[in-house]
Amino acid sequence: MATPASAPGGNTFEERRQQRAATVNKTKTKNGGGFSPTLNISMQKGGGGTAGQSTVGASAKGGVPGSDFMSNEDIRAFCEHLRKEARNRATERAMDADHLEAILRTIPDLSGSLGGARARARRVTRWLKKVAAAEKAIQKYSASIYATFEREFESELRKIGKARPQQRSARNFGWR
Repeated sequence: MATPASAPGGNTFEERRQQRAATVNKTKTKNGGGFSPTLNISMQKGGGGTAGQSTVGASAKGGVPGSDFMSNEDIRAFCEHLRKEARNRATERAMDADHLEAILRTIPDLSGSLGGARARARRVTRWLKKVAAAEKAIQKYSASIYATFEREFESELRKIGKARPQQRSARNFGWR
């Protein structure tokens, strides 16, 4: 009859635990009380679009849409592309900063104290938060480029038929 500590294969619970520990946790070296999170960075070159997508005025290199600046639509596509990309990057960087700060808060100093961990984490991640703020500014200024372009070149665009139609003035209601 099998005892509670032994298994059907003849191995005891302690032997199975040691075997699992030997296969699961191969790294046993720790320096200090530190925790070193791994950081993976992947970068892609190119537009990243699929073959089925059509971009207005994409350059011959297949880069940023509208970077030819040959028409009103090219400039609009370029500004819209910049704005969307900056929005995505700003969101990602802000989330990355929060995640990094949460991880760094849990790392004690050499004496094992968590006393200044929050302040140290904030000092490290403030630069990533500034990157996120810069991306947000890029998004804002990219939207302003096209609006300023239309305002400055409206008369020329109207002559060639590319300008937006003038908005009708609201009719005032009155009893005649």
